[in-house]
Amino acid sequence: MVDRFLKDSDLAAVTAAWARDFRVLAPVREGAAIVYRLFSEDMHPFLLRPPTSSAKEAILPQTENLFTYKYRKDQDDLTRTEVFLAEALPPEPTLILGPRPCDARGRHLLDRVFLERGVIDPQYKAHRAATLFVTVACTSMQNTCFCHWTGGAMDDESGSDVLLHPVTIGGVGGFVAHAVTPAGEELLATLPEATAPMLEKLAERRAATPEPEPAPDLSDIAGSFLAMFDNLDFWTDQSARCLSCGVCTYLCPTCSCFNITDENYGMSGRRLRTWDTCMSALYTLEGSGHNPRFSRAHRLRNRVGHKFSYHPREFPEAATAPSGLEFSCTGCGRCIKSCPVAVDIRQIVLDVLAAAAEKAPDKVGGTK
Repeated sequence: MVDRFLKDSDLAAVTAAWARDFRVLAPVREGAAIVYRLFSEDMHPFLLRPPTSSAKEAILPQTENLFTYKYRKDQDDLTRTEVFLAEALPPEPTLILGPRPCDARGRHLLDRVFLERGVIDPQYKAHRAATLFVTVACTSMQNTCFCHWTGGAMDDESGSDVLLHPVTIGGVGGFVAHAVTPAGEELLATLPEATAPMLEKLAERRAATPEPEPAPDLSDIAGSFLAMFDNLDFWTDQSARCLSCGVCTYLCPTCSCFNITDENYGMSGRRLRTWDTCMSALYTLEGSGHNPRFSRAHRLRNRVGHKFSYHPREFPEAATAPSGLEFSCTGCGRCIKSCPVAVDIRQIVLDVLAAAAEKAPDKVGGTK
């Protein structure tokens, strides 16, 4: 596929052209946050920093109508009521602009939940098929990023339809646009080809990009987590600062928990799916009043365990990380950056490994 060049000054016009065929979600600055909004012609997408929110909302909307319903009384027998259902309309073709590669990789992990567990979720499948990702390669890692821990990279192409590589040549800023899929190639068809000097400049910039600090060896994390599962003192200490606000799960590109509720308006209503969070005490509260995850320690243990133990054990054939495991985490770092009390999932993982090693028998059969 031929690489193209997209000048920064042409970005709004090109996005407007895409918006004729797609519902375009583009990142814009709102205060200190960078959030996705429906593109309008007076908007200039902001691609200089990773969005605060996740691109997940394009394929798993935060709030979504599953169907509407209406009750009608049988006029000949008022004790009988008929129910009429109307399915939700098919999703519009959608293009989401500006995610980072860690966001695009999240699509594959959501697929595990909604497409590959035996029961296919039709709403998710429809959104997934209707959505294109035009992502932006990172030129540096923020201090909260750890994509290389989980098998990703700053310019990982997996999950993207187009990957934009920032480059400046001759004082002109823009992006070398690389099509990853045929749909992505069609998006770029009207852009000029990237010249040899542009490609050389990009190669120089990529070669000069500092390598991240080596990732820790996570090959034992799934088993180490299980070894520490029953140590509630450990998890109580790890969760001591947690507020159970759930921001980590709402901003995560791979968290898939949801709730389903009905909203009634007299004789009609709708069924909604909305994001939920396993960090909330209400998430596992049973009708009997019993709650199997009644403390923050139980809930944090579940979140970390799902990302780094349950998922890799369930999908052992899907290894992508240097550890030989696939984690339900892309290392985007949003849960660290936006946590109001600075809970760091990286440190929790390292602490799990260290505590499990302390607990394990030593070479002569004793206990450390």
